[in-house]
Parts: sequence; C-alpha cells; structure tokens
Amino acid sequence: MAAFDILEKGLWVDYDPNGRYWNSRWNMLDEVRSKLTLPKSISITDSTLREGEETPFVVFNIEKKLKIAKMLDEIGVHEIDCGFATINRHHFEFLQALNEEGLRIKRSVIVRIDLPNYESGIERVLREGADIILCGLYATPIKGYSLKDYLTRITRAIKHCKDLKVFTAFWGTCTRWEKSFMERVYKTAIDSGADRIKIAGGGVLTVPAFKYLSKMLKTIAGAKELGIHAHNHYGLATAYALAGVEVGAENIETSVNGLGDGAGLAPFEEVVMALTAFYGFDLGIKIEKIMKLSRLVQRFSRVRVQPYKPLVGKNVFIETPDTHIEAILRRRLHGKPGRNYIEPEAIGQKQTILFGPSALGGPAIELKAKEMKIQLTKAQVNEVLRSLKKRLANQPSISEHQVEKIMQKIGKTT
Repeated sequence: MAAFDILEKGLWVDYDPNGRYWNSRWNMLDEVRSKLTLPKSISITDSTLREGEETPFVVFNIEKKLKIAKMLDEIGVHEIDCGFATINRHHFEFLQALNEEGLRIKRSVIVRIDLPNYESGIERVLREGADIILCGLYATPIKGYSLKDYLTRITRAIKHCKDLKVFTAFWGTCTRWEKSFMERVYKTAIDSGADRIKIAGGGVLTVPAFKYLSKMLKTIAGAKELGIHAHNHYGLATAYALAGVEVGAENIETSVNGLGDGAGLAPFEEVVMALTAFYGFDLGIKIEKIMKLSRLVQRFSRVRVQPYKPLVGKNVFIETPDTHIEAILRRRLHGKPGRNYIEPEAIGQKQTILFGPSALGGPAIELKAKEMKIQLTKAQVNEVLRSLKKRLANQPSISEHQVEKIMQKIGKTT
C-alpha cells in the first residue's frame, strides 16, 4: 500500500508551468467552471494617470506621467486612460506628450457628451493621437431635455465618432441609475455603433448585484465589448471586476496600487494576478515587473501602500507563524515551490522568514537544521530554543540568517 502523503493532500493545487504561482483545484471544479461565461480575451485599461491622480494630494507632472506610461507600455498594459483631454488642459498636454513617445499602448480619452460643443473636442484629440474615444453621459440636467433628447445626444456623439473611424466606447455611472432608463441608454449606444459599453462606478453594489448588472449589459452588447470600471468603496472592486469577467466582460479598468478618488479603483496588481492565476488568461503582461511598477507609482504619488496590501505590500511575503514556516521549509526540502499562492520573485517581491514567539512551538527548528544539513540532538534543539527565547525577550523577531548562525554555533555539520 502506498504511503499516505498529507503534504500533497494539503496542497491540492496545480502549478503554473514555470512554477510562479498555483491555482487551487477548487477553482477548476466543473460545478464552479460550468457557471462561468468567460470571454476569449481581456484587455486592461490603466487609469493611474487619470483616476489615480484624483487621489487627494496626488499630482503627477508630465515627466512623471511619461515615466509611468512608459513602464505601463513596457509591462504590456493594453490601453491608458488619458483623461478628459477635450476639456482639461493638463490632460490634453499629456496626450500630446504621449503621442510623441511612439509607444505601443493605446490612448483613450473621455469625452463628456453632456457638455456643449464636444464634437470639436473629439476632432482635436484625434489629431493628437487618441486611439479610443469614451463617450460619457453624466447625470447633468440639461434645461428642456426629455429622455428622447438624451438618447438622441448619445446617438449623435457615437455616430460622429464612427464617422471619424475611431474605436468608440460609452459609459455612464449606471450602478445607481434606474433600471429601465439604464437599459434604454446602453441599448441606444450599441444601436448607434459603440464598439464597447462600460460600467462606471460600482462601489455601491453587492457582488451578486454587480454580476447581474454586468450580465444584463453584456446581453445588450452582444458581440461588442463590455468593460468594467469599478470603485472600491467597500473593498469590493477586484471582486466586481472578476464578477464582470465571469459573465463575459472583455475589458477591465484598473489603477496601480488601487489609486483613485475615495477608496480608489480596482487595483491593477490584484486584477491582473487573479485573471492570470485563477482563470488562466494570458494577458501578455510581464508580471515579474509588477513590484517595480508599484514602487514607481508609490514614489511619484507619495502614497505608500499599507504593509499588508495584497501582493505589493512590504509585509505580504514575510512569514512568522510556525505552521507557515514549517510548510515553507518542507517544500524547500522536497525541492518544490513554497507554500505561497504565488512565488514572491514572480512579481519582483521577496520571501522572508522571521522567527518570533509564534514560530517556536512546532518542528521549525528541526526542519531548518535539516535544510542546513546540521545534526541536532534533542538537547541541542532545546538549547537553540532557549537562545532564541532569550533574544526574543528584547526584540520582536529574529531573522532566518541570525537563526542559522545560532544553529551553526550550537550544532555540528555532518
């Protein structure tokens, strides 16, 4: 009878062919996957330089914007939100400067069609290299306007864009719009020739409600694209983005580190890694540069992410509990990837083990000695533990390197 391997049963996952991350097989059960209607491919629109700059006290100058844009291009992001370049001088100047860089990344501009004379603005930004026009209808009262007038305005704007042969998207802050009004607005956009319709907002819905809304809009869109622009008011933006993808959304708007007004936008790093690891999408994004991009945005924005921010927080891959340390050491001894859902180096992070009071109750010391090929007797293990406890009386934790030095001093190499 084959030996029972609890280590394998306790890690029921499939590894990325390159060993960068794993996916729990629970995610791949037929009972789960059969309920999904995933798109064939997904594009990422990054809004760090528009929505991210709406973070209080964050202002990027042109030089910093271009450096971030170049890294977004280098990492493989598909589109960049250049903001309200038809009405905002700073956004227009950024579009001009970006156009001179010759980058691959597509440039999207938002046009407020609730304001007068938007047509000339569209033509102006197209001359400066805009690749995508996002027509936005906001809840702006226009004197004397009926529903029909608003719908006519949508038709006129989208047809004007299509006459100019530009990829045209449409959005509204629909997560708080009345249902029948929302349906008529988005159907008008599709009937007028929009290539993509997008959800804007989203921070005020439950995840099931957001998924219901996304499915409704994808039904309206049909063969055209559905995009998601989700805010993080209740910490649900990433969940909204994934819920949209699960019913067919082909475009997700993100911001590096989740920057944005209020509680921010769906974080780029979270959305990209979830789509890559859990759903198997090849986004063409160089995930090994995620940490580098995060640090650049942190430095330029002067907004440091919280230490336990998913993926990019400085403490995320520091392990202190005994069971976690034991799992890491066991996987090392077996020559397999560590216990982490993602290998830290895969995104430019680093794994760190810290021995603190919570790390001394199990077999971590014996496993560390075995990894070092040091033979410790039971008495020597206890001596190591006493030495560590003595040090921990005056400091919160002990590094793995310090533990190795203590063990080398007490033990003997075989």
